[in-house]
Formats: sequence, structure tokens, C-alpha cells
Amino acid sequence: MDPRNNSRVNNLDNSYLKKYYLSKVLKIKNQHAYQFWTLDDWNVWDGYNIKRGIDRFVYTEKFGIIGGSYDFYFELKPKNSSNSYYTAGENLLWDNICHEKVMIAEELK
Repeated sequence: MDPRNNSRVNNLDNSYLKKYYLSKVLKIKNQHAYQFWTLDDWNVWDGYNIKRGIDRFVYTEKFGIIGGSYDFYFELKPKNSSNSYYTAGENLLWDNICHEKVMIAEELK
């Protein structure tokens, strides 16, 4: 799971590896919100890891998914960028993972 590990390819059977877990229960606008995180491998190291999907998300019964984080997306600059390929350092990504950072819809902040 650690993006600082240069070998992001995992040869484990992904059907057993990919799981979703309830991490915490929050209160947002007087409603219970549930934060989940995904346990999955980083099987792509040279581009957007679309297969990985959402890393963490926040769900409410009234609104559905109201926020989340796609760590792989923020690691890389847009594909048409001529600047440095990486935008976020591996330590920043690891900090986001460990602290379970998510973006919440502006309307619900």
C-alpha cells in the first residue's frame, strides 16, 4: 500500500486483496457520515492507476457519496503537462493515506 515503495506491482490474487473498510463515523450537517477506505495494491507505477479506483470516500444516507480521495490522480500532473511528471511527493501521498484525507463537497462543509 505504501506509495514510497518503488515496487508497486503486487502478484497477489486481487480478488482476495481488494476490500472496503469502515474507518470512522462523522457528523456532517447534523447527519451521520461514514468514511470508508479501500485496501488495494498499486499495480501501476508509470501512469494513472484508474483500476485502483477511489481510495477513501464519505457516504451519507441522504446524499450518498459526498467526498473522497483518488490518491493516484493527485500524484501525477495531467498527461499533457510538459513539466515534471509527479506533482505530489511520495511522503505527501503517504501522509494523505495515513491521515485518511478526503475532499468533501463544498455545499456540505
